[in-house]
Amino acid sequence: MQSRTSGAELLNNRMQIIVFFIITIGCLVYRQLWAADNNIEDPRISLDEIVVTATKVATTVDNIPTNVSVISRKQLERLLGHHTALSALKEANIPGLFFSGNVYGGGSQDVSISTRGSENSNWGMKIMINGIDFNRPDGVIAASRIAVHDIERIEITKTPSAEYGDQAIGGVINIITRAAKEPMEGKAGIAFTSLGGGNGYSVLNGTQDKWEYYIDASVQREDAYQDRVNLDGNNVYTRIGYVLNDSAQLIFHGSYTDTQGIYAESLTRDQLESDPSQNPNTGADYDYESEDTLQALVYQQQLGDHEFMAKIEYQTADYQLFWGYFTHMDSELVHPEMNITFNHDMAGMANKLVVGGEYRNHDYDVHRYTASSFNDLTVLTHDFTRKDVGYACYFQDELQVTDSLTISAGIRYDFFDLEQNSHITGGTSWAQDKGDFSPKIGFTYQICDEVNLFAGYNSGLKSPVKLPVFWTNGNLDPEKLQAYEVGFRGHLGRLNYNFAFFLQTVDDKFVLPSADWTAEYENAGETSSKGFEMGVGTNFPNGIYTSANFTYQDSKFEDFVSMGVDYSGKKVTGVPDILFAFTLGFRNETLGDISLNPVYTGRRYFNFANTNEDEGFWVLNARYTKKIKQIEFFLAANNLLDENAVGSGSGNPGSEMLYPISGINAVLGMNVTF
Repeated sequence: MQSRTSGAELLNNRMQIIVFFIITIGCLVYRQLWAADNNIEDPRISLDEIVVTATKVATTVDNIPTNVSVISRKQLERLLGHHTALSALKEANIPGLFFSGNVYGGGSQDVSISTRGSENSNWGMKIMINGIDFNRPDGVIAASRIAVHDIERIEITKTPSAEYGDQAIGGVINIITRAAKEPMEGKAGIAFTSLGGGNGYSVLNGTQDKWEYYIDASVQREDAYQDRVNLDGNNVYTRIGYVLNDSAQLIFHGSYTDTQGIYAESLTRDQLESDPSQNPNTGADYDYESEDTLQALVYQQQLGDHEFMAKIEYQTADYQLFWGYFTHMDSELVHPEMNITFNHDMAGMANKLVVGGEYRNHDYDVHRYTASSFNDLTVLTHDFTRKDVGYACYFQDELQVTDSLTISAGIRYDFFDLEQNSHITGGTSWAQDKGDFSPKIGFTYQICDEVNLFAGYNSGLKSPVKLPVFWTNGNLDPEKLQAYEVGFRGHLGRLNYNFAFFLQTVDDKFVLPSADWTAEYENAGETSSKGFEMGVGTNFPNGIYTSANFTYQDSKFEDFVSMGVDYSGKKVTGVPDILFAFTLGFRNETLGDISLNPVYTGRRYFNFANTNEDEGFWVLNARYTKKIKQIEFFLAANNLLDENAVGSGSGNPGSEMLYPISGINAVLGMNVTF
């Protein structure tokens, strides 16, 4: 078993840590209940003061007909020590949003997300930074690309997006970096983990005359929970804006990421129960290397009351992997887009109409070799190129009928032209073209100052090419998702709350019929997910704060026959039925900020027959932060009870492929602002 660093030795007696946090919170709460701190900010913020841009329309939360979540800068400042924005978002415990353990046990490189009972995958949501796409060209989410550290807010929608198309079938996460007011502001930080290694970053941010800039550079050298698993990564993101005149601005976005590391091998049930940190030796480690680049240029023009936007994005990705064989994938994406927002009154009612179109040209080359290790290649078994061309047009309208009632509607048309050409004998070549519409409609109604009612219908598509490259085929139809939702949100005194019922159905669901390497995805008839989500939170005047989130979801195959077996009525794999998280904290200018965060993940199934299952489990997390002038110190302790549980998995009983969550671990570090 791999030896841990000195940080792990300091945390060896986990019961002492638990007792320390509980006693400390108890003492601080007892002391401060008798002396209210009048300097604590009242958390009540009217919904019409929060501007959200994740829907391509700059609007307020109370005008959006879905249960959108916004993680503010103040909330993010309590979550220090996260190297990527997605890691921080996971700890924020958003209702309806589930992050599983990393698919291959490989540190923080891979992320799997499920929204409202949808398939748990790493290509089901659109991830953006300042409105620029940061999924890889094939749609995959690579968390190491999202290593930004001076964030103003994170916007999350969990419904398919007619505005963004096929990569947004599970919703949109838009990360907005902070715009500095001074010519130069800086921030830097370093963190160490008890599993081994750590990460560091530095940010320069400023505004002067007609220029605005943001530069974020970071490194990551971390071990994962399972033995011999690590991640080395370097990331740079930059945004540079220039004001051309009183009505026009030009913005450049650039990103470079390189990572290398070792994935873990999966465990059987017996191996996981005996020693979840092991990584069985198969004779060669599962090495990978990747390099990603992105450049984007955005032009924004004010045309009287109206707004014009044009942008072009260019991405490249180079990925190499040994997993019992060797794979090399090289791809590039060109993505221009234009839209115009008309701001005008209609019969005395304020109206925003967005009309736009976009084009995507995605090419990649793929090679696979038989191999005994990352550097020992023998026979070329696959050699093909694939072209993925997409066209789309869309419009969205937001009509404010009265001061209380807002109606939103939109529609998008996507057309996919896909072609694969094999360059070796016996390879598979195919071509297909598909297209369809994705409509949406909804409304919000401000019943009173404390209650905002919303309801909506959304739909979306996913292209057959947005799947792991070797497992697609030329006979797949696009996935079609229909989402229905009704809920309410607002604040009652100091209590902020949200609640939503949801129903989602997917036709022609993409499903891999087996874990065999020769299997190809197939359309799985129909799946459904129904349930509800809720969140509450409050800050008390004496420094105590608390929040809770609960999600219930029933996700199953309504109609699915695979390899002659009928799985209709079975639960969708990897999706928990219950999600619950609670945070209790106390903050004080002198003593610092301390909190406990118990999280519950409900029952999941890892095969279509639902015979490989996991009961629900609890994980207890805690953190402490202390700010002294411009320096912040933090300690985050995760999985304090050292729970042994499955993060993700597949396979039938007796041939399981399971990956554990991380056992007890901690992050210790500091941030400096200047």
